[in-house]
Amino acid sequence: MVKKIIYFLLLFFCFSLNLFAESESQFTYRGKPIHPGLVQEFESWYSDKGPPTTISVDVSAPHSNEYSDDDVKVEDNGYVTYQEPDSAEYFYYKWLGKLDNGLHVLITGSGGGSGVFRNVYFIRFDTDEGYTPEGEKYGRLLMTIVREHPLGDRDDGDVALFPAENKVILGKSRYRSKAVVLEF
Repeated sequence: MVKKIIYFLLLFFCFSLNLFAESESQFTYRGKPIHPGLVQEFESWYSDKGPPTTISVDVSAPHSNEYSDDDVKVEDNGYVTYQEPDSAEYFYYKWLGKLDNGLHVLITGSGGGSGVFRNVYFIRFDTDEGYTPEGEKYGRLLMTIVREHPLGDRDDGDVALFPAENKVILGKSRYRSKAVVLEF
C-alpha cells in the first residue's frame, strides 16, 4: 500500500513538472496555447486603479464548458483570440517571450465597442496542490500576473524584449512621446 502511494506521488510529481516545463518554455498547456479566457481573468476595468483583483488562475483545472477550445483561434501573426459566444466582446493575447528572470511577457487586447484596449502583462507559473470537493488531492498549475502596464486604446508603439537584461521597452506611440523602459 505504501509503495502504491509513493508511486502515485512520484507519477503525479513528474506529470506536474512536465506540464510546468511546457508552460514555462512555450506558454502552452498540453500542447495548446493557454486559453485567452484564462488570461482575461486578470483584466481590470480601466476605471479601476491599482492592481488586478484576480492575480492567479489554475490553468490545469477542467474548464471544458467555460473555456472551450472551440472558441479559440490562433492567428498566423501569433495572436491567440477568443470571442464570447453571442457577443461582440473579444480578448486576445500574443506571447512575446520570456525574460531571464522567468517572467513571460504578453501583449493583450480587448474590445467589443468602439475601443481596443491594450496592455502588457508579466506572468509567471508555479505548481501547487489543491483538493477536489470530494477531498482528493490534485496538482495545480498556477498562472499569476506579476505586473501589468496599460498601453491604451489602439496603442501603436512597438514592444521590445531584452531578456538578458530583464527589461521591456515600449516604443514611442500616440500616447508616449518617448520610449518607456519597464525593468525588473
